[in-house]
Amino acid sequence: MKKTLIILTAVFVCISCNSSSDTKETDAKSTDTVAAAPPPAAETKDLEAERGLGLVAKSDCFTCHKLTEPLIGPAYSLVAAKYKGQENMIDSLAHKIIKGGSGVWGEVPMSPHPQVPIEDAKAMVHYVMSIK
Repeated sequence: MKKTLIILTAVFVCISCNSSSDTKETDAKSTDTVAAAPPPAAETKDLEAERGLGLVAKSDCFTCHKLTEPLIGPAYSLVAAKYKGQENMIDSLAHKIIKGGSGVWGEVPMSPHPQVPIEDAKAMVHYVMSIK
């Protein structure tokens, strides 16, 4: 339980750090304008990506993968970049989570996770693909 909490905290800190520089630039620009800007539209939350993050955090995925740098396996950001825009990619990668795989990212095989239901694996892939 502690490990999951630490991992989730680290993920949220990383996400917060990445978006803070954009916020500073936006704040500086908004103070330069005389007229008040309309309030921003409400952000649309990607519920499937949030669900996927929760599933990834509960699993052993962060043992081998990090968000932006390789560990034992590739960084999630590299996976997202490699498969961006490819048809059937979610199904293919979901099956790879369940069955395992090797050879795409090096010699170290990804262990199979047969206990993961296909819909959960698809949500996990959706989360990974949401990483920029």
